Amino acid sequence: MYDNPPVYAFPGSSIPQLPTTLDTINPAYYSQIAAFIGAKGGRLASVAGVVLYDTVRVDPGTLVTKDFVFFQNPVGVQQGLFIAGTQYSKQEIDVHPWVSNGGQLSQGYEALIWSIGVQFHVLQSIDSTLQTTGNALNLTLDPGLISTQTLASLPRMGNLMRALQEGIFFKLFVNQTDFESGPGWRFPAGPYGISGQNALASNVTAGAAVGFGDGFANNGFGIAYQMPVMRHIPSLTKFGIRMSVQNPFVVDAGVTVRIVVTLEGIGLQPVTG
Repeated sequence: MYDNPPVYAFPGSSIPQLPTTLDTINPAYYSQIAAFIGAKGGRLASVAGVVLYDTVRVDPGTLVTKDFVFFQNPVGVQQGLFIAGTQYSKQEIDVHPWVSNGGQLSQGYEALIWSIGVQFHVLQSIDSTLQTTGNALNLTLDPGLISTQTLASLPRMGNLMRALQEGIFFKLFVNQTDFESGPGWRFPAGPYGISGQNALASNVTAGAAVGFGDGFANNGFGIAYQMPVMRHIPSLTKFGIRMSVQNPFVVDAGVTVRIVVTLEGIGLQPVTG
């Protein structure tokens, strides 16, 4: 889609291009590999698809006009809930393990990025209970049952999604250079978003309104934003996506939102045996 396969080959080799592993290479080719890499200023690396991701947990309350920079806090580092600031240690479910201290990719790791996605995790039905301690703070403890829902437990997820899309600004940067930017609607969640609704019933019993439903609103329709050119994130180079809340609005009691950003492309990592 972006680059044609390489056409480099070794003299006398039946392989039409450079191999993807070193397992079965004739040792006679080692000097040629070294010479090629040295002449091109390249490196040997293990190549695979990568989706760099990072997460901020938004708790109920008023989103104030402040910034949050994704990819600055790696696994094991403390981070706070966006509104209350309550601390927890980040895990692999929160941030990609290639991210290291200082908002960088670890030594020997780099990425060529072709798309950005922003996920707003907005639910129609709130959880019955949340985790209140530990590293899973603010995440689901008991997702709940439809039989226990009431109208009061069904947030207006469409309204909340629009508030998130139009009121929060995102900007990708590498070192001191800014690249793609825009409100949340510019960076659809792509293939990693989910959506759907299941409204079962609504009635009034003994003067009390009761509603039943479940659903998830998605930022976009399954197509992630594609960059005009791939962005290179080298090892030990500061990068991130700056999120700026520019419209302070209320996340109602009991409602929890997760904001996840993704950078998808090609990942390079050290060759290991």
